[in-house]
Amino acid sequence: MTQRNFLLSILLLAILFSSCKKDIITTDPGAKLAFSADTLTFDTVFTTLGSTSLYFTVHNPNANKISISNIHLAGGDQSIFRLNIDAHQTNSIDNVEIPAHDSIYIFVAVTVDPNNDNNPFVMEDSVLFETNGNAQKVVLEAWGQNAHFFYGETIGTQEWFPDKPYVIIHSILVDSNQTLTIDPGCRIYMHADSRFYVNGTLKVMGQLHDSVQFRGDRLETYYVDDPGNWEGIHLLRSSHDNEIDYAVIKEAIVGVRVDSLKETPAPKLTIKNSVIKYTLSSGILGITADIYGENCLIFSCGEWDTQLEYGGNYQFVNCTFANYTNIAINHQSPVVRMSNYYYYKDDLGDHYLPADLNASFQNCIVYGSLDNELDRDSRNIAAFNYTFDHCNMKLADTVLTTNSHFLSVQKNQDPKFKNVDYEKDDYHLDTGSPCIDAGIPNGIFLDLDGKTRTGNPDIGCYEFQQ
Repeated sequence: MTQRNFLLSILLLAILFSSCKKDIITTDPGAKLAFSADTLTFDTVFTTLGSTSLYFTVHNPNANKISISNIHLAGGDQSIFRLNIDAHQTNSIDNVEIPAHDSIYIFVAVTVDPNNDNNPFVMEDSVLFETNGNAQKVVLEAWGQNAHFFYGETIGTQEWFPDKPYVIIHSILVDSNQTLTIDPGCRIYMHADSRFYVNGTLKVMGQLHDSVQFRGDRLETYYVDDPGNWEGIHLLRSSHDNEIDYAVIKEAIVGVRVDSLKETPAPKLTIKNSVIKYTLSSGILGITADIYGENCLIFSCGEWDTQLEYGGNYQFVNCTFANYTNIAINHQSPVVRMSNYYYYKDDLGDHYLPADLNASFQNCIVYGSLDNELDRDSRNIAAFNYTFDHCNMKLADTVLTTNSHFLSVQKNQDPKFKNVDYEKDDYHLDTGSPCIDAGIPNGIFLDLDGKTRTGNPDIGCYEFQQ
């Protein structure tokens, strides 16, 4: 045998010996398991609703294969937790082998049973492991929350109090000629594909430092500020005299949709001191609608912050509309869109249905990362009246602001928000902003933070703060 063949044989024997050694199941009591987490914690889970699955890994750090005599859920089948152990849907399994330096996954889900407590409560269990006489565990922890549940219901006149959250599954409808009043501090959580329909009247009566919140019902970190978790608030044709004050609306497909013109002296929707953010499509969608907006902040919308279609009457004062691409949205549509027609096509050809548009923006910021943040889509078949008065706007170079549509407009002057980065979302004005003291007095003496406006107000929903 040549020296080369001899060395090759030795190498093959070493590999074979090493492989055989790894296949040996160790019985050493000192051989223990390692875990990717010692505690698996679920964020708040509403009673009777299942959570998403979380997982942890079980690692064998030893040089030999290891056999876990038993893995089981301490609470057994009565536990609120459910396990999937190495692709087996079971809460208990025997003789699970893990090769040397390898791992298995254990997925955990939870459903919280209701109790009589209005406050969040914590529940615990643990996954137990028995290996070579050793007992190890991973703690499971879930925060539960009781709630008022609505399952596809039509409701009459009532008042919601902030004693417990409100969870809407399969949508909800406020019936015609009925009024839903939502008190300060209420939290409304919408299940996937659910919509908040209003045929009657919606009164959202939040207060400064005690807003009303609308969002999706998935509270895990992964779903925070995730656009499209629910459908949105939809004010139907027969609804009237709707008010939204000090609300936060987020994670919807469309934040608020308003259909049809008003049928009473008041606007169809009056929305004040509110924030709409992280929508998949539009923040506000008006379809031949009548909307008054004041001191509102709308940002990080997947399409338009404000979409005014098929005409209507609109007035926005001291509002901030802003969009920048981040990890949640890809900003490609202008911040504000307006049109005075509805288009459809059938066998007879193209059809354009006219509707007069009257829109005014005063002391508003319309800004973002596109070259042009205003989409004006008009046809001569209907009126197309609009004004931007003392506004800060991002406009294409070809847009002329020396006409009656634009009054004292700041064109392409960076408003200098404090921080538009994702999760920072600070749209207060920073030092040196051209918006400071550049507005026109209009009788709105408090900003979105409740700070007093004096003299010439700042443009946007916030007064500059030193």
